[in-house]
Amino acid sequence: MSIEGSGGLHIILTGASSGIGEATARTLAAAGHRLVLAARRVETLEKLVAEINPSGKRVIAVQCDVRQKSDLEGLVTRARATFGAVQVLINNAGMDSGKQSWWTRSADEVTGLFETNTLAPYWLSQLVLPEMLAEKNGHIINMGSVSGIIAVSSLYGASKYAIRGMTLALRRELLGTGVNVSLVSPGFIRTAMTAKGGKRPLPMPEPEVIAHAILRLLEHPKAEVVVPGWYRPLIWLEQLIPAIGDAVVKNSWKKE
Repeated sequence: MSIEGSGGLHIILTGASSGIGEATARTLAAAGHRLVLAARRVETLEKLVAEINPSGKRVIAVQCDVRQKSDLEGLVTRARATFGAVQVLINNAGMDSGKQSWWTRSADEVTGLFETNTLAPYWLSQLVLPEMLAEKNGHIINMGSVSGIIAVSSLYGASKYAIRGMTLALRRELLGTGVNVSLVSPGFIRTAMTAKGGKRPLPMPEPEVIAHAILRLLEHPKAEVVVPGWYRPLIWLEQLIPAIGDAVVKNSWKKE
């Protein structure tokens, strides 16, 4: 998708207050796009907006809990009222399941994770797709995970397997419509979320690598990108010889 004129693309980005979302907001703002940044921590968002767009003309902050449909509807309404038709939706908001076993979690905790990681992208896509289809132009980018390809965490992984299936299938359902659908599948990235998990078995790059991958996707859409790229041979090996993945989990995570 090309940048139209000097106005850039109109992009909704969820989970924009920290980590990958914050890095992506900074990168896209620097590239000249118009951003509607959404997160629950609106004070943090407003500080970010003031830093990356002091004029307030190209970037706005909207408080939004993606688990609430009314918040999602309000987000899209505010975005359209400010910048017109939504051209890009980046479903980045997400949460980890932590170390606690899923069978010890309450029903509300399990439901909340799936509402954030899986259902919110469905609901937001449902809100913006009719307009994108009418315009025959648009791009939906969902945040997956290598955990949605290699089974490690039964709760978090399940939510990311689901969003991966949804994204790849939606892409095929929309072939020829002018609307692109992409999945970004990060490995371990240095964020507050991964810091809570303790020692990791693989090195962690900074979130800017994901931000730049998203920026490249806007110009050159693909079905899925795995970042960092060196996870791809690991994925291939694990799928070819699953015992390799078993050994990594047993010898790394289980020692923590």
